[in-house]
Amino acid sequence: MRTIDGMKTITKIATQKRAGRYSIELDNQFAFGVAESVLIKYGLAKGRTLDEDLITQIKYDDAIAKALTIALNYLGHALRTTKQIKQKMRDKAVDEDIQAQVIAQLTQLGYVDDQNYANHYVATKKLITPKGPHVIRLALQQAGVAENMIEQALATYTFDEQCRIATKIAEKLAQGYQRESTRLRQQKMVQGLVNKGFSFETAQLVVDSMNIDNNAEDEQNNAKRQAEKLWHRYRHDESQQRFYKVKRQLYAKGFTSELIDAALLSLEQEEV
Repeated sequence: MRTIDGMKTITKIATQKRAGRYSIELDNQFAFGVAESVLIKYGLAKGRTLDEDLITQIKYDDAIAKALTIALNYLGHALRTTKQIKQKMRDKAVDEDIQAQVIAQLTQLGYVDDQNYANHYVATKKLITPKGPHVIRLALQQAGVAENMIEQALATYTFDEQCRIATKIAEKLAQGYQRESTRLRQQKMVQGLVNKGFSFETAQLVVDSMNIDNNAEDEQNNAKRQAEKLWHRYRHDESQQRFYKVKRQLYAKGFTSELIDAALLSLEQEEV
């Protein structure tokens, strides 16, 4: 029942199925739901009267409380940037002005700190699933971290650390390219490091510092193995055309002319 024109009376407050949520009835009709924090903030209780302005303010604060819950649940799994949290709220159809209110509260509480996010991200990428600075920079940019913060975070990634981490990655890459020529093996290792986010200069320096040259026997066996595959691939070509196709491919794979000639001579002799 309304007690004064323009005023409404709280006739019932009931808990909702969702924990921490309450249903408010005004004049015996459901009016809106509120979070427990909003209920306490406004001292809502049965018998209290509310005017339209106060009802509007209560609903607005409850919208902020809902959005804050969305953000806190999202933050509960990992560190997040301002951009990521805003996107999460946007996905839940939260208005932009409410997003701004939530971000302001989270920042004040220290729950959102893009610099801290960037610093942790760099530290993680030096220890877990190691990456070079270029890949890290791109990931931080996509996460919405400002350039000055990215620079500050990457400043902790020293050149010595880059070389040490890149060397460990290169050692694993080297094992996967054992059947390649030394030259192609080195090229693939450099490209692999570049793909991991290291600069070409750093990648080349690291690979050059490693002793990964195949011995003469391995290089010869690799050349013959590759030649056999190519010889079979072009088996339907005319003899001379087949010869030059295989030779060209072996050059591209980094083998020397001496090794190529020896491998082709062996194949030709096997067919006689």
